[in-house]
Amino acid sequence: MAKRNAKLEFQINRVKGFLSALRRSKRGMFGVAILLVAVIVAIAAPWLGPNDPIQGVNLAGTLAQPSWMRYLPGGQGLTLNTVPVNESALLQGTGLGAFNITVTPSSPNVVIQHSTFGYDKNGSGCIAIIYDGDNLPINSSLTVTISRTFYYPYSGVPGEMIYDYTTLLMSKLEGVGVSPTLFLRQNWLSFVSPGVYSFKTATFQFGQNLQQGYLQLPTTFTADNFTGFYATAAKVSWQSPLALTPLASQGSNLDQLKALFPQAGSYTFGATVTIKKLSSTGEAIIYVDGLTLNLKGSSFGLLGTDLLGRDVFSQLVWGTRISLYVGLVSAVLSVVIGLMVGLVAAYVGGVVDEVMMRFTDALLVLPGLPLMIVLITILAAGQYNLNIFIIIIGFMGWMGFARVVRSQVLSLKERPYVEAAKAVGAGTPYILVRHILPNVVTLIYVTLALSVPSAIVTEAAFSFLGFIDIHNMSWGRMLNEILTRPEIWWVVVPPGLAIAILSLSFILLGYALDEILNPRLRMRR
Repeated sequence: MAKRNAKLEFQINRVKGFLSALRRSKRGMFGVAILLVAVIVAIAAPWLGPNDPIQGVNLAGTLAQPSWMRYLPGGQGLTLNTVPVNESALLQGTGLGAFNITVTPSSPNVVIQHSTFGYDKNGSGCIAIIYDGDNLPINSSLTVTISRTFYYPYSGVPGEMIYDYTTLLMSKLEGVGVSPTLFLRQNWLSFVSPGVYSFKTATFQFGQNLQQGYLQLPTTFTADNFTGFYATAAKVSWQSPLALTPLASQGSNLDQLKALFPQAGSYTFGATVTIKKLSSTGEAIIYVDGLTLNLKGSSFGLLGTDLLGRDVFSQLVWGTRISLYVGLVSAVLSVVIGLMVGLVAAYVGGVVDEVMMRFTDALLVLPGLPLMIVLITILAAGQYNLNIFIIIIGFMGWMGFARVVRSQVLSLKERPYVEAAKAVGAGTPYILVRHILPNVVTLIYVTLALSVPSAIVTEAAFSFLGFIDIHNMSWGRMLNEILTRPEIWWVVVPPGLAIAILSLSFILLGYALDEILNPRLRMRR
């Protein structure tokens, strides 16, 4: 018992001495500090980066700049996310008071009311237009306008403008034609033409008949079989082709947004539904649903957004997990393989040593990059998996360490204490574990620390080349996805800088371990 306690005390003192030496190493402590921050960020990724790094698209406008740039010179025109017109206003009582609703010309044949019925079934309901034109003349028409005025506070244009799939539902349509449009106009600049967008019509189950710009459905439908009988306005973005056809704007999508939002001020957004009586009997029940205007900002978060409107900061935070996982696991795998090969080859010697070293030499002379590409392509079979990356990186990184271990063991196995162990009948496994391995453990620590940055950079390089795991966001994948727009620094610089800093932390830690554990480099104080 006393012997065991003495041995435990000796090990504790060794650890204390090691930690004391590490604290005196400025490089080592700097590397530990960076690594500690990276580990904390990786653990806290769900809280630090709550937005999904892969599926969280359209959080703001595409390639939105960091929000803090709004306070720098030249950033005054950057905008933030805002939803100036929200259909949730329909939850307030009947909800119609939130919108300005007019009928032109005024007619008792139209009743406007709030309905709990709705295409999106989000609980807010929709606006129901009930038309009964039996006593009206044929070819007479009237227009229902539903609008809401809001104040736009920014001098710059939005990063993206989205009509949240404003939908027209016809539960009853007989003897009439319906022509819907969306509009956005400024209240106080009469010389600016209103931006008018036509609804994108869906494919109807029982056919459709387009005449003179009116959507005509001769069949009468009930509320039970309305599915599919609707016209919907899709997403509008100046970064991608418009889904709607602008009737009053020309030029690029950005120019169209500039025409719609030239400066801060009051704007009106809404929809018009023109109903034209086409026969002696005219009836219609039309539901206007999803009347929401969503203006995505041209600035967002700490690091902006990427080409799909995803949060770059969340991608960076979650990428820390991937880099640490790939770097540590693949480095451990390569060190374990190299250690086993070096130990066995050197201690057994003879034919075993010759075969193992020639195999090691053959792998050393093979071109690493083409071989890894071939292995990834064959093993992944088109479905690139992170674990396959780790196995391949670990398998391709053990050869140099195996030769270093072999040279060290060739010297250690001739030492007197090894000969003494053999003389008293100690077996090979006992000698390797109790006498050889403790004397090469310092090589393991140093090599492990220096192998991690190589693995991190390798994974980033292959992800940059397109060999990505679609289920995980890594720093290399971030660089790959912004490859077509390298000038967007807020997407390019963070992952590149993170790769460099995390790799630097392991390199500094490796140098510090080498100074502490290698007697020939240890600093005497």
